[in-house]
Amino acid sequence: MRTRILPLFLFLLSVSLLPNLSGCAQMKGAYKETKTFYHTHINRPSTLDTESRTVLEKSQRDLVQSIMPIDEELTKLEKALDALATPPDAEGAASLLRRFPWLSGLAMVAPDGTLGASIPPTPIKQLDYTPLLELAPKALPRDLRASIQDTPLGPEILLARPFLQEDRLQLLLVASFDFRALLPYASSPGDFIVRSGDVLIWSGDMDYSATPLASINWTEYLKEHSDGILSNENGSMMWISRYIGGKPVVFAAPTR
Repeated sequence: MRTRILPLFLFLLSVSLLPNLSGCAQMKGAYKETKTFYHTHINRPSTLDTESRTVLEKSQRDLVQSIMPIDEELTKLEKALDALATPPDAEGAASLLRRFPWLSGLAMVAPDGTLGASIPPTPIKQLDYTPLLELAPKALPRDLRASIQDTPLGPEILLARPFLQEDRLQLLLVASFDFRALLPYASSPGDFIVRSGDVLIWSGDMDYSATPLASINWTEYLKEHSDGILSNENGSMMWISRYIGGKPVVFAAPTR
């Protein structure tokens, strides 16, 4: 089973205009060090590099520790849905909601996208389940699927577990949640921004329109990029993406 870990990003140096080539070399080295820490301590590969060491400042470690609990909850949900052999009955659905109290609800969705049984019986937000019928690029029919939708009551993330019979979709179990319900798990939720290709999910305590992220067409940009540093006259932000049900989600924060 693939492990999907939230890219927890650390910010080592400001990437505003640097005065000389030596400064550029320092910035590149710091960025490489950040990625080394991520792959060594968070999204660990099968073989670890035990020779290299990464030195991080306290503020950077604080940011990692702030976001890690959110990723742990998301990963637990993904694994719980993946592990289901059959659609849950009423008791099983209630158990999932108790295990993940930040979920808005659970829904059974037919292959044509119509809503069947759900908890609560009438969802608070009006959601469109039909995008979940489409497979993400390179996804297998059994893989988790996601849709991120903006609503008058705030963005909602839908994560679906398909149930198949002879590779034909029979049912989708959809777990939905408002990302804001995960913010209590983060120690400094105002310090980072979260967005998908077309939906701003969380802007923290920042004016999103003033950040360098606002000038990017993320739907197109994410087709070619998975991480990076963006700058404008207001400063620099480092960003990296995490896939949720085949959908890339961007997490970004100002450089320090």
